[in-house]
Amino acid sequence: MASDRFGPVSLSVLAVVAALLFASVLAPVALGAEAGVDAESQSTTADDSIVIDEDLPENGTTVDVVVRLEEATVPETATDGAAERRFETHAETTQDPLLDYVRKTEGVSIEETFWLTNAVLITVDTSEVEYETFERFDAVEAVHENFAVTVPDPPTRANATASATASSPTAAERRTTNGLAQLNASPVWDAYDARGEGVRVAVLDTGIDVDHPDLELATDDPSDPTYPGGWAEFNATGQRVAGSTPHDTGTHGTHVSGTVAGGATTGTAIGVAPEVELLHGLVLSDTSGSFAQIVAGMEWAVREDADVINLSLGATGKHSQFIDPVRNARESGAIVVAAIGNEGAETSGSPGNVYESVSVGAVDRNGAVPTFSGGQRVNRTEWARAPDDWAAPPSYVVPDVVAPGVAITSAVPDGGYESMPGTSMATPHVSGTAALLLSIEPDATPEEIEAVLTETARVPEGYTTDSETAGVDGDLVDTRYGYGIVDASAAADALVAARTSIEPVTADEPTDDPSASTDLGPPSSPVLVGSVVVVAVGLGVALLATRRGRHGGR
Repeated sequence: MASDRFGPVSLSVLAVVAALLFASVLAPVALGAEAGVDAESQSTTADDSIVIDEDLPENGTTVDVVVRLEEATVPETATDGAAERRFETHAETTQDPLLDYVRKTEGVSIEETFWLTNAVLITVDTSEVEYETFERFDAVEAVHENFAVTVPDPPTRANATASATASSPTAAERRTTNGLAQLNASPVWDAYDARGEGVRVAVLDTGIDVDHPDLELATDDPSDPTYPGGWAEFNATGQRVAGSTPHDTGTHGTHVSGTVAGGATTGTAIGVAPEVELLHGLVLSDTSGSFAQIVAGMEWAVREDADVINLSLGATGKHSQFIDPVRNARESGAIVVAAIGNEGAETSGSPGNVYESVSVGAVDRNGAVPTFSGGQRVNRTEWARAPDDWAAPPSYVVPDVVAPGVAITSAVPDGGYESMPGTSMATPHVSGTAALLLSIEPDATPEEIEAVLTETARVPEGYTTDSETAGVDGDLVDTRYGYGIVDASAAADALVAARTSIEPVTADEPTDDPSASTDLGPPSSPVLVGSVVVVAVGLGVALLATRRGRHGGR
C-alpha cells in the first residue's frame, strides 16, 4: 500500500539523504570561497622566507623590483594552447592576494603583471616598505632587480675577421649572401619548394624599419600603421606602448630581421626564410633593455602564436631568472633560439645558456669559430636559485650549434645594407632554418626540430673536440662548436626522413594510457571527494533503514 512506501521511517531517511546531498554540494563551494576570499590572511602565516636579491638598494631608495611567485605545473600531455591557458589562469589566481595588498598599501605600486613567468613588477619605496613584507604571501618565492639585458657587445674588428686558411663558398653563384650559402639554405628552397610559408617568427630586438625594400612585417590589418599582430613595443617596466608604429631605435633589430626573413630586391637574397610571417617586438632601446621588457616581449610572441622566438640579446653570466620564461615559452610550443654572447671562450650569457634554449655561437665563412664567440661547460650547481624541478642535467655544453656570424650582410634602416659580426648575427640563421623546417613539416614538434638541427650539424674535418661531455645522442659536444655548424639542407632531409617513418595516429584511436588526457581543469578537491563518500554512505544507510522499515516484522 501507499503507506508502506511513504511511512514515517522512509520519510525520515529521505530527509537525511536530502540533507547530505545539500551539504555535499555546498561544502566545496563554501570552503573554496573561504580559500579565495581569505587567501591573503592565510598567506600571512607563511613561515618560509623568500629569496631577496642582495644587490637590491635600500636606505630610502625607490626601486622597481620583480616579485616572483610559484610557477604553474603543466602535464606533459598538455597541448600548447592548454599549457598557455594554464600559465595565465595560475598567474591570475596566485597574484590576486599580492595585487590586492599593493593597491591598499602606501609606498608600493603595481607596474606590470606577467604570466609567461609568474611575476609582478612593483615599485617599492624602501623608506616605507621593506622587501621582507612580501614574505606574508605563500605564493611569493623571490624578489629581484629588474636587471639590464643588452645586445651582445660587438666584437672588435680583429676578432671578427674571417680566417683565410680555407676556401669559402661562392655565394654569387647562388645569388645569396655568404651566410646563406654556408648554411645551405637555397638547396632547401629548391628541393622542398619551402621558404618559411605558414611559419611565424618573432624577433625581439631594437625594432625594425618596415620601409626597407627587403623587409615585410606581418599584420592583421594592412591599413593600420601600428601593424596589429605583427608589431609591439614595450617600455622598461614591460608595459606595451600604445599606438606605437614600427621603427628601429638602432640598426641591430633590422639587421637581425633581415637575416631571418629578408628578400632579394638587389638580386642577392639576404634572408634564410623570406616567406615567413615576421613579427617584431621592440624590447631594447638602441642596445639595452630590461628583464621585464624581454619577458613582456616573449609573452606577446607566445600569445601571437610565434613558432620561433629569436633572442639576439642577453646578460653575461648565468641568470636563473630567465629559466622559467624560456621553459614556459617552450612548453607553450615556441622554439627559443638565443645568442650565446660575444665574450669569448669559457663565457656565456642568459637566456642563451638556459638549457631549454637553442643556444647559438658563431663561425666565419671558413667554418672556424672566431675568438669572440662564447661557449663553455655549464654545471647546474653554478645557477643560483635554479628551480628544483628544472630539467637541466648536472652538466651540459653551450652553444648547442654554431652558424655564420662573421661579416654577415643584411638590411639596415633607411634602405641600406651592412656587414656585421657577432653571435647576434649567427642566431637568426638558426631561427630561419627552424622556420624552413617547420614550413616543410608543419606538424613537427620543437623537440624534433631541435633534434635534427643538432644531429645534422657538422664539425670541420680534422677538428678535435675539446669536450668530454656527451650530448643526448652520445656524441661529444664541443665548447666551441657545440654539435657543429648548422646545415639547413641536411636538417631538412633528416626531418622528412624521420617524419615519413612515423606511423600516424588518428584522433579517434583509443588509448590505454589514462594519463593521456590534456584536461587542465582543477584536480579533484579532497572536500568534493569526501562529500561523494559521505553521500554514498548516506545512501547505503538510507537503503538499509528503508529495508528495515518495510520488513521490520521479520
